[in-house]
Amino acid sequence: MIIRRVAVDLTEPLPLTVLASPVDGAIILSLFCDARDEAANPTDPRGWWGDALSDGDRWGGRLWTLANRAKHTAATLREAEELASEALQWMVKDGDAGAISVAASAPDAETLLLSIAIDGQRIDLEIRS
Repeated sequence: MIIRRVAVDLTEPLPLTVLASPVDGAIILSLFCDARDEAANPTDPRGWWGDALSDGDRWGGRLWTLANRAKHTAATLREAEELASEALQWMVKDGDAGAISVAASAPDAETLLLSIAIDGQRIDLEIRS
């Protein structure tokens, strides 16, 4: 299995080198372009306006709904796994990946680690805030 580590610090601008790999770029864009979620925050549902014009395709992820929660709780980690998997499922649906799995952990109070397995590759995405 090929393992890569990608680090993203949400307090800094995203370095464009993170998008150099097509797979890493697709993951980053899928997770960090905010998907619409009216249930999480009706006054600020976020999301891409282009979703209104599509035939059911949704863009982005809903990890933003976890922003104000403690990263080290079991419930938050489970939800992070579910939300990341949801954001990446388009790759399977479009035939770009056979299977995707996500495992979340919190190495410390300010870091969320998503271990994303896609067809024999594992990307450890370290998200610092």
